Amino acid sequence: MSHHDNHLVDLLTRLVPRMREHGMVFCNVPLGEGHIQIELTPQKTVDILPNAVPQTEPPAQTVDALSPEMGIFSEAVVEEGLHITRGTILGFVDVGPLRLALEAPVTGIVMLCLIPVNSVVGYHQPVFRLQPS
Repeated sequence: MSHHDNHLVDLLTRLVPRMREHGMVFCNVPLGEGHIQIELTPQKTVDILPNAVPQTEPPAQTVDALSPEMGIFSEAVVEEGLHITRGTILGFVDVGPLRLALEAPVTGIVMLCLIPVNSVVGYHQPVFRLQPS
């Protein structure tokens, strides 16, 4: 991860909790020669990567495993097609020096990993799509 990426993650991990604390849902932050826009809503996430996977509404029969916090999706420890139980660790999100486990909310089959490893993820952004069983 580059120094710029570390700076951005540090900025976001400090800014987003403050936005939540003060009830802010939108923020425009100058960054170098450009800026980033942060919008906190239940269905939307911060999109700061040019190659980010677009969010789509999952079919009713699937369940998404959500990022526990804004950070870097650093590791996937399961593969698509694997049968898992509720509470299984699917991967990890790094938030500064912390490594948070991303756990399966249901028993089922891992259908899809929605986020590339080493990408920035938003708070409660879908990371894995699961087929409950």
